[in-house]
Amino acid sequence: MADHIIRIENVTKQFAGGNKAVDNVAFGIERGEFFSLLGPSGCGKTTLLRMIAGFEFPTDGEIYIDDQPSSLIPAYKRPTNMVFQSYAIFPHLSVEENVGFGLRRDPRSKEEKARAVGEALEMVGLKGYGKRAAHALSGGQRQRVALARALILKPKVLLLDEPLSALDKKMREQMQVELIKLQRQVGITFILVTHDQEEALVMSDRIAVMFEGEI
Repeated sequence: MADHIIRIENVTKQFAGGNKAVDNVAFGIERGEFFSLLGPSGCGKTTLLRMIAGFEFPTDGEIYIDDQPSSLIPAYKRPTNMVFQSYAIFPHLSVEENVGFGLRRDPRSKEEKARAVGEALEMVGLKGYGKRAAHALSGGQRQRVALARALILKPKVLLLDEPLSALDKKMREQMQVELIKLQRQVGITFILVTHDQEEALVMSDRIAVMFEGEI
């Protein structure tokens, strides 16, 4: 039997006006796999990702995360973290301040937090960049900072919402390879949303194709 970290059971998301963004979807995502949701703009893939993250809630059905029903669990208490298409980097903070932002309420000592930030930066290939201003980074470097900030909290599932779409072709291809290596290194489940068929085929262990709210 498959070891599913995510189980999506007959999930529907209906918005005002009767529009079903996600329509009775059911499937599982295995622990430790690189899984992609592939489909055109408006097919429901980002809405589904946002429901896994806890930013939206199903109208019907249930999403189980590590065998726990998630409907009553707010986003900040879920074992997931998300890398957004826009990266959501704070331009007024340094690289290390951005990466360590999620550790503000962590009970660890200042030294332990600094060590965790250093390890996260090394993991994404930004060792020595900690003191740099975030606004001075390239697109690819900002993407790495966003990844480090998400991974430092050690989520069980990393959610990636079209994270490479703002990069040029050469950088996008380089980051595809690096994301695969990173996922293998950390061993956690990655769920990627993309409209790019080639990207999904290159990076994924399995792909779910979405169209008009259905798998």
